[in-house]
Amino acid sequence: MSSSHSNASFSAQDILDRCPNLIYIYDLVEQRNAYANREIATVLGYSVAEIQAMGATIFIELVHPDDLPAIGVHQQRIAAASDDDTYTIEYRMRHKAGDWRWLVSRDAVFSRTPTGSVQQYIGVVDDQTEKRATLEWAQRALQLNPMLVYVYDLIEQRNIYANAELGQVLGFDTDELQAMGAQMLSQLMHPDDLAELPNTQQRIAAAGDEDTVGTTYRMRHKNGSWVWLQDNVRVFVRSANGAVRQYLGAIQDVTFRKQEQEERDQLQAQVISAQQAALRELSTPLIPVSDNVLVMPLIGTIDSQRAQMVMESLLEGVAENNASTVILDITGVQVVDTQVASALIRSAQAVKLLGATVIITGIRPEVAQTLVHLGADLSSMVTRGTLQSGIAYALNS
Repeated sequence: MSSSHSNASFSAQDILDRCPNLIYIYDLVEQRNAYANREIATVLGYSVAEIQAMGATIFIELVHPDDLPAIGVHQQRIAAASDDDTYTIEYRMRHKAGDWRWLVSRDAVFSRTPTGSVQQYIGVVDDQTEKRATLEWAQRALQLNPMLVYVYDLIEQRNIYANAELGQVLGFDTDELQAMGAQMLSQLMHPDDLAELPNTQQRIAAAGDEDTVGTTYRMRHKNGSWVWLQDNVRVFVRSANGAVRQYLGAIQDVTFRKQEQEERDQLQAQVISAQQAALRELSTPLIPVSDNVLVMPLIGTIDSQRAQMVMESLLEGVAENNASTVILDITGVQVVDTQVASALIRSAQAVKLLGATVIITGIRPEVAQTLVHLGADLSSMVTRGTLQSGIAYALNS
């Protein structure tokens, strides 16, 4: 069996020029670039010849003024480095087109002088401009987010990131919050909500990566009022064993919304109370026909709630009007069953305890048969067939 091998050979220059990363060699003694591969044209827009022509002024001409001091410190570290040391630095250089490029360079000793001092170092440069722009965009989006976004570490038991200070929401400055330290939650969170915090963290620890754990709690503002916060939490980082290490939360101040809801609830309660009062007056009307005689005409269905209202209205009416006789007219009650019969009897007994008499009117033949069949004891009440005859009886008695 025979095999063929390529006879092509590549020089070190070929390999360096074909490398997709910018590679350069800087001479500390001559203070200039001794070498740069062709990738420099992609990163900075200058040819190798243009870069070398800048000589010792390359850093002054191209490096951002704010980053020049760091470059100086970086070169001092390399000058004192061993051959195995590697140092990384991030800085900005101006592109030929005028914009700034964010570069990360990993540098190491390349050659030494006969006396052993570092003469040249070699660097491999990675253009981080697009990544940096994306990161800055994300950071700006977080900073402008109207919600407080944070990352909490369950192991360290502290916030490791926040796009704003919780103090801005609660009225405390940074020093005041730092002074509280680990006692911040116990000092500021409402006791009822603080008691629920362990349960909330257990829910987070058991959550899936796509789950959102929502919770609402109160924190004390510096002025003493309670601020309602709505917190939506998702798993952010897991440990090697799969346990939740960090979670991401987004907090929104919902105090105004809570106050609006409470006001709506109060208003609704007032409306319901007014409706019930109106319904009571309509369903249990008391009509005075003389100084001491009252008539209550009942129409429709009598359930347990309305039966209770009938009794209360009768007792209040007798007490307020000092009535001696109350006429219950059931002409408009279509169905008289055990419940209705029991309600009539209980009402009559209650009114009798106040010293008044109850007259039942409007008992139709089928109603009379029902009452007899049910075995209703109406002996404590006077019964009449019509409301007219009931009123005549009351006025003449």
